[in-house]
Amino acid sequence: MKERFHIFQFATSPVCAPCRLWAPGKHLARSQNLKVTAFEQMDGKILRSLLENGDMLIVQRVTMSRKFFKLLTAVNQVGILLIYEIDDDLLNLDPDSSFARMVPGDFSDRIKQAISSSHAVQCSTHHLARVISEFHPEVTVLENQLEHLPLLVDRKMKGRPLIIGYAAGEHHWLDWQTVRDAYNRVIAELENSGHKIETWIMGDKAIYESLDTQNKKYFPLASHEQYLEMLSCFDISLIPLSDSTFNRSKSDVKFLESASRGCAVIASTTVYSDSIRHEQTGLLFSDQPEFQACLKSLICNPGRIPQLGKNAYYYVKKNRLLSRHINKWEATYHRWFKNKNALLANVPTKQSFIVS
Repeated sequence: MKERFHIFQFATSPVCAPCRLWAPGKHLARSQNLKVTAFEQMDGKILRSLLENGDMLIVQRVTMSRKFFKLLTAVNQVGILLIYEIDDDLLNLDPDSSFARMVPGDFSDRIKQAISSSHAVQCSTHHLARVISEFHPEVTVLENQLEHLPLLVDRKMKGRPLIIGYAAGEHHWLDWQTVRDAYNRVIAELENSGHKIETWIMGDKAIYESLDTQNKKYFPLASHEQYLEMLSCFDISLIPLSDSTFNRSKSDVKFLESASRGCAVIASTTVYSDSIRHEQTGLLFSDQPEFQACLKSLICNPGRIPQLGKNAYYYVKKNRLLSRHINKWEATYHRWFKNKNALLANVPTKQSFIVS
C-alpha cells in the first residue's frame, strides 16, 4: 500500500463546503500520509492532475449528468476512488419548499444515481446514513464539527435593545411557519409592555416581511464568515425546523455555530434534542405554545441569556471541535484506501444512468 495518498475535493456548494470539505481538508493536509487538493471548478488542468496523481476524488452534492458520467468513467478506468459527500436528504425534498420548486423534476433521481455510481458515501448524520444505506452498501457518518472557536466575549444586556436573530438562509419559509404566529404574538405583547426588542433576519425577505413589528432589520445572504459575525450580534438565536422527512436528516451545525458566538438558542426538538440540553445549553420546543413560553422566558429574564450562551459555548469547546474528531475522518479514508479493490467492485458495471 502507498505511504502517501492524494485526495481531491470537488466542492459545488459554497454554503456546505466550509464545514464538510475545506476545514477537514486543511486538517487532513497536516498529516504526513495525506495530500489534499481542493477545487470548485473542474478544468482540464485539474482533471489531468487528478487522473495522473489522484487516489481519491470526493464530490459534493453532484447530480448525474453527461459531464459527471464522463468524470466517473475516467476515474474508474484509472482506479481512483470516487466518494460522494452529502449533508442533506436531497432524495426527500419537501415538495412545497422553495428549493424543491427551483430544481428540475428529476433532481432527486439524478442525486440517487450519482450516489449509486460512487464507490462510497460520507454523510453528516446517522438518520441520513440510514436513508442512503437502503441503496448503497458503503456509507460512513462524519458528523459536522466546528473548525475553531473565537474568544467568548462577555455579553452586556443592559442599556440596549435585546436582539433576536434568525439566520434563515434561502429555504426556511416552511420552518418559519411553525413559529411565526407565536413569535408575532409574543413580540407584540412584550413591546406593548415596554420591552425593547429588535428582530434581525438574514436571508429570506419573505420571513422579514411576515414580522408584524416595526423594530426589525433585514440582512441579505452573506459569506460564511460574515454570517458567523452576524451571529455574534444575536442575543437569542432562533432555529425552528418543521418535523419533515427532509429535516430529520439535518445536522446540528446551526446550533454549534450559534453556540460558538455565545448566543442563547431556542431550537426545535427536531434534530436539536440530540445536542441541546434543555434549560442548560439552550431551550427546546416541539410546538407553538412551547416556543412561546421559551421566548417569553428569555425576553422577560434577560439575565439567563449570557449563561445559556456560555454553557453552549463550552459544550462546543469540550465536545465539538474538529480537531477532536479529525482522526475519524483520516481513519475512514485510510480504511477506504485499504479496501480499494473491494470498493471499486461496488459499482455495478451496467446501470441505466440519466446522462443528458
